[in-house]
Amino acid sequence: MIENKYVPNINIFSDLSSSMPIEGFSKKNFTANNLNETEGTSFKDVLSGLVSNLNDEIEKPDQLFNEQLMGNSDVDIHDVMTAVAKAEIGITLATQVTSKVVTAYNTVMNISI
Repeated sequence: MIENKYVPNINIFSDLSSSMPIEGFSKKNFTANNLNETEGTSFKDVLSGLVSNLNDEIEKPDQLFNEQLMGNSDVDIHDVMTAVAKAEIGITLATQVTSKVVTAYNTVMNISI
């Protein structure tokens, strides 16, 4: 088999087996008795984690570009461009989600009781 130093030779299905349950998913999570219980992770924590991850994705192209300019041979210009594209997609997604949340909030606030 030909090895490419830029594309890793990974078989993503090698670690999966039918006997292993998917972590976090079980029938107990979807029962009616479990709907009123909190799982320990708040919406605020999830949202702040997503914002933190988005911030890291936005900063990554700058870091890679600086490493490329300093002559780091491990960083290719293609890595920089891929990081830029990922950051752009993340910003677009965050903007669309924010817009949908604001629209949903305005819809709920306009409901008359």
